[in-house]
Amino acid sequence: MMKKALISLLSLISITAITLVSQSAVAAEQVNVAGSNLQLNGISVHSELRKEWFLAGLYLPSKVTDADAAQNASGAKRMQLKVLADSLSGVRLKRFWIERIKNNNNGQDVLKIAKGVRNFATLMAQNLQASDVIDIDLVPAKGTVVSINGSEVGVVDGAVFPLVLNTWLGDRPPTQEFKDAMLGSQPAVQYSDLLAKFSSINPSAARVAVFDSAAQEAAAEEERKKKEEEEKRLEEERKAEEAKKLAEQQAADAAAQEQLRLEQQRQDDLRRQQEANERAQQQAAEQQQPPAQVVQQPVVEQVPAGPTEAELNSMRSQYTNAIRSKYVQSFAYPLKEIIRKYAKGGALRPRQGRTHGDVSVSLEVDRDGELVGGAVTSGSGEKILDDAVSQALFDAAPYPAMPKDLPEDTFKANFTVSIPAPQM
Repeated sequence: MMKKALISLLSLISITAITLVSQSAVAAEQVNVAGSNLQLNGISVHSELRKEWFLAGLYLPSKVTDADAAQNASGAKRMQLKVLADSLSGVRLKRFWIERIKNNNNGQDVLKIAKGVRNFATLMAQNLQASDVIDIDLVPAKGTVVSINGSEVGVVDGAVFPLVLNTWLGDRPPTQEFKDAMLGSQPAVQYSDLLAKFSSINPSAARVAVFDSAAQEAAAEEERKKKEEEEKRLEEERKAEEAKKLAEQQAADAAAQEQLRLEQQRQDDLRRQQEANERAQQQAAEQQQPPAQVVQQPVVEQVPAGPTEAELNSMRSQYTNAIRSKYVQSFAYPLKEIIRKYAKGGALRPRQGRTHGDVSVSLEVDRDGELVGGAVTSGSGEKILDDAVSQALFDAAPYPAMPKDLPEDTFKANFTVSIPAPQM
């Protein structure tokens, strides 16, 4: 009797456990992001050098089987990663994300929002441990939001999300099987096993506290930066107002001095004329005394403070050359890609616009030389070459800092680079 009761109890416990696991797995198939209900579109393991890094899940408004449809789906989206490795270093992860984004996207698209891409990689540069959970969310009204273990660690431009999504769905995903799985193409048994594992991975309370604290520190740091920027803005406004008042006072003083000079000159002219008339009357019989000539006082030009416009233009030209020189150090001719497209004969018989040519670019940097963005304004005629230029412009950052005397907050450089014919 006892044996039967024990067997019944064990059976009940097993059924309850299976039910709970099943309910947990079903719950993992749906998430809510910024008020939008999303469906788990696919799930797979992301490995590097045969070592499992993440269990990855892609959530979309509705299930799709095509990469373009996933990219073009409107509304919120989520890329979720659950760490399988014992540990992952932040330095390695930052490099990993930059390389993945560059390898799976058009070079010009990456260059266009270079600052956003680097900011995203910086947010992802966290020292992670097994069971940590990373959410990369596209929130249309907010941007690309990165959260770790439930705590938001930062927000970057929403235009970054499609580039990040392409690291899973682009031309160079972790594996083709991984990409297919993200698009819902995998055996049902494999999906079910991964879903059960996916739903069972959750961060420990200690790891939640780490990033909750980190989020608070990040928020405090962001608030501190905002306060510093506001104080800097107010200080700049104060200095500008003081400079304006000083300039107005100097202008008023100069006008008063000029008025005084003119009045003094008029009095001197009258006095000299009177003296001349008196001498003329006394010597009228003997000689004619010419009236005293008015001596025109030389006008003293005021030299403006700081560099002249010509000096600033020279400074801008030199700085543009410095940016160009930094780019040249990072450019690598895409020989493999050219040969892959045109075969070796194409490289042996170079043709303008196909294997070499001129590319005009526009680049914007901040005062520290960090890349804000850029674009190819006039291409060579070959997309492979234009992308190589875009990638080199991105990789060359940071550029030399802006000269202190340049007044702009950012500097836009426009120049043309010549791509030489391939050397075989």
